[in-house]
Amino acid sequence: MINLLGLNGSLRANSSNGRLLAAATQLASTDAPLSLAAPLDDLPHFNPDSAEAQLSNNQALVTFVDQVRNCQGLVVSAPVYAGGYPGVLKNALDWLVGTDAFVDKPFLLLNASDRVPSVAESLATVMRTMSGQEIANTSINLLGSDVSVEDILANPEQVAKIKAALTGFVAAIHSATSPG
Repeated sequence: MINLLGLNGSLRANSSNGRLLAAATQLASTDAPLSLAAPLDDLPHFNPDSAEAQLSNNQALVTFVDQVRNCQGLVVSAPVYAGGYPGVLKNALDWLVGTDAFVDKPFLLLNASDRVPSVAESLATVMRTMSGQEIANTSINLLGSDVSVEDILANPEQVAKIKAALTGFVAAIHSATSPG
């Protein structure tokens, strides 16, 4: 079984990225379930001077790093803030740099907007630099809408796009981990 971890780059309680990931959890295959990481606001600010102590003593951080380490693929959804992705997401990624949790980890960017594609590319560049393996970058345009998870699941076009992204992601992981 392949376990996927969803990482929501937004802290908003009802963010479109959160709704998109929630829909994806319901559309994921039973052979490759998608669970969601805890909101990133419990992670301390990254500081290399205290990283070693924090990585062993801060429970939210320990849990986060273990979740990333133990998944076979990371599904990331993040909003665009002022032409970039949120600092809370960069902070979470910074915590992974000094660990083995993200080394060669496949990732899928699942965007709730396709309005600023350069932001997704910037995020992908950071994650590739961290040795992550980019599998796909897919947008499901929810920009300017307050659609619920149920609305997303009732939209055949959005469901097909999410399922295709997840299916392709899982197939790529299988291909990379299969012998021969």
